[in-house]
Amino acid sequence: MLPSILKKSDTRYQGDLNWESYLIQVGDFAETIDRDFLSSICLEHFDRFNRCFPEFDINKHRVERVSFTAEQIYSEVRYDDNKPLDFWYFQVDDYLNGTSSLTYPPLEYCLKNRTWSFSPVVIDHAFGWELGGCRLGHPYHLIEGTHRVSFINRLLELNIIDASSTHEMLIIRP
Repeated sequence: MLPSILKKSDTRYQGDLNWESYLIQVGDFAETIDRDFLSSICLEHFDRFNRCFPEFDINKHRVERVSFTAEQIYSEVRYDDNKPLDFWYFQVDDYLNGTSSLTYPPLEYCLKNRTWSFSPVVIDHAFGWELGGCRLGHPYHLIEGTHRVSFINRLLELNIIDASSTHEMLIIRP
């Protein structure tokens, strides 16, 4: 499980002054854990992560940046109960059709830059089971980033991005 020192509920974005205070509070963890992991998992999904992966040990397991192609993301990254990540497609379609009144920075960034602004987090299905996970997707389970992965998947389907385009992700490893 993630140590309780990493939990903080009133800080969300790296530009926030509270973010700097948080980094000071967590001490050495701020130097050894990827900042995207700290922000997206420790600050926003701390309790869910600990419930899903009770055997995770931040001192033993690694969080690494890797590159996946859009095709690999589309075909290999799944969510709870092995669901494909298509449930936010309508936001892309509405935005592209000009029928959305939604202002959603992650979507706008993704459409403009053809990638995401910060990395989603995945785990290999088998390793996720070892850490106590259940209802996992396979071969890779998406822990965090449903909007961003859905956006990239939809852009691939619409041929707005190439299947060989690469996108950084964070992967939890033994």
